[in-house]
Amino acid sequence: MRWLHAVLLVLGGALFAWLVSQVGVASLWDDAARLGWGVVVIVAIEGVGDLLHTFAWQRCFHPGHRPRLLRLWWPHLAGAAINYVTPTATLGGEVVRGTLAPRAVPPAEVTSSLAINKLTATLADTLVAIVGVGLLLFHAPLAPEAKAGVLAGSALVLAGVGALVVLQRTGRMATLVGRGHWLRRVLGPARAERVEEVSREIDARIVAVHNEGLGAVASSVALHLAGGAIGAVQLWLFLLFMGASIDALGVVTIFAVARAIDLVSFFVPARLGAQEGARMFAMSLVGVEASLGLLFALVLRLEQLVWTGVGFVAYAAMLWQRRREAAVGALR
Repeated sequence: MRWLHAVLLVLGGALFAWLVSQVGVASLWDDAARLGWGVVVIVAIEGVGDLLHTFAWQRCFHPGHRPRLLRLWWPHLAGAAINYVTPTATLGGEVVRGTLAPRAVPPAEVTSSLAINKLTATLADTLVAIVGVGLLLFHAPLAPEAKAGVLAGSALVLAGVGALVVLQRTGRMATLVGRGHWLRRVLGPARAERVEEVSREIDARIVAVHNEGLGAVASSVALHLAGGAIGAVQLWLFLLFMGASIDALGVVTIFAVARAIDLVSFFVPARLGAQEGARMFAMSLVGVEASLGLLFALVLRLEQLVWTGVGFVAYAAMLWQRRREAAVGALR
């Protein structure tokens, strides 16, 4: 996997360098000067999106164990920072969020909330991607074979998401991993039995949240959609600052098509090159200069770096607090 990520990183870097060379550094600099302090506004409002995503995670806890919103915001930011800088397919960030969650919440409840939150975030992304694929097929002059490939790939993604929904609602997701003869051979009978017991508890908690009705799960999906829609607001502000004339449908098209491409390029470290190419391609579909797509992607890079820095500050602060509490407890 390290070799694969290294190769993808090199290829992404090469694509990024080629895109910059096509637009020209001087042209990019001139456009950035026109954007000016607008970049601060675009970067700052990402905090609203992060707060909405945190709210979505909060909804994935059972009502009896639901932490305060702001108590989850720092673990959410810390997890996002880890996801951005490490090639762990977003799993590393989930581990960080789990370890930084309030200690008063049972570990199995935290794990189940993270699993449900991953599902609802995936459902929200998939809904946006479906819209993006539809707009892509409508606007892009693709050959019939290419359209068939896009539709086939979309069908596979939908099948995978559907399988995840079924596993969670039927209480078989955690036990699918935490049960089996191989586990006994690796961990030994006693530890394997404990893992199976914990897996059953996690699945039971996941089912309990799903059985609340559509309220908790649907509201989490809606909140993730609202958090993701902040990206469309950022895009609209960017185009407004740059003086580009485009209607609401054009903004939605750029946003949804680019997000659909993002979804299938998750395996590229930091989506280097893919993120830039997606914005350039999406803007060209609606008649906006592709060079603006590259600049907007670079603004998103800046936003990601800024909020990744905030996430690492949150991570360090929470680790320091945990160690301080442990030291005080030892003295007692």
